Amino acid sequence: NYFDNGGKIESSGFEVSADTRFQFGNLVWTLGGSISKQLTTVKELTFINPNTSNIITSVEGAQYITSVGNAVNNFYGYKTNGLVTAAEAGKVTGPNGLPMREGDVKYIDNGDNIINESDKGIIGDPNADFFGGIYTSFVYNRISVSAMFNYSVGNDVYNYVRYRTESMSEYANQSVTVLDHWTPTNTGAALPRISYGDPTGNTAFSDRWIEDGSYLRLGQLTVNYQLPQIKGFIKGVGIYATATNLFTLSNYSGYDPDFSYINSPFYMGIDYGKMPQTKSFILGLKLDL
Repeated sequence: NYFDNGGKIESSGFEVSADTRFQFGNLVWTLGGSISKQLTTVKELTFINPNTSNIITSVEGAQYITSVGNAVNNFYGYKTNGLVTAAEAGKVTGPNGLPMREGDVKYIDNGDNIINESDKGIIGDPNADFFGGIYTSFVYNRISVSAMFNYSVGNDVYNYVRYRTESMSEYANQSVTVLDHWTPTNTGAALPRISYGDPTGNTAFSDRWIEDGSYLRLGQLTVNYQLPQIKGFIKGVGIYATATNLFTLSNYSGYDPDFSYINSPFYMGIDYGKMPQTKSFILGLKLDL
């Protein structure tokens, strides 16, 4: 066995930043921001085995695919379309080899009524469509306020925490969201039926576990007050307060949409229950001697 650089990758992108300043009497307002786009496309993969055309990476129940013409690490699994109805029950064989029952997850089929590897496809991309930051500050006489935001748009996240707490396939404690599971009297439920052991494959890796991880985060907020100069003693005294990670605006259902399983492009975008970024507050005194 030996390692081989058996492929070609093309990376492209852009970054644009700009800032401006306004002055209204003693008030000075600065506003700036940046937007970045990075696209990495696999152009060629070379394998010794002629039957191999893609790289499949598995982690925590999920699969990534690296294939020609796409990014390095797209999520790879089944697409879903609600739940199986009474009229559809028993007509399609699920990913575990048993007929799908009423209340099971309805997977998109290629037409052969069998859910298998041929039905899998790209169901998400952990790479952001674009990302960047926004900066603003206000200075009025001796008082200044500055804020730094960062954002990401279009990055998908595999919510492994929800995968574990909404599977309804074992005795482990579950999320309160499973209260809205399918029953004969609740056919319009958001989640499938309870099924111990998951014989039909409701927990198979699919877009059911993929969420939009776009967010806007206030990364840092600082308020500073500069005291008048004391002649012959010190040049200046500044009192400041800094807060980090004050809030994050996102539709993501987990604690934090900005996750990576490990520091590798093959394991991006997995929320596996890591401690989310915490808030911190600092009060300081700066002396200019």
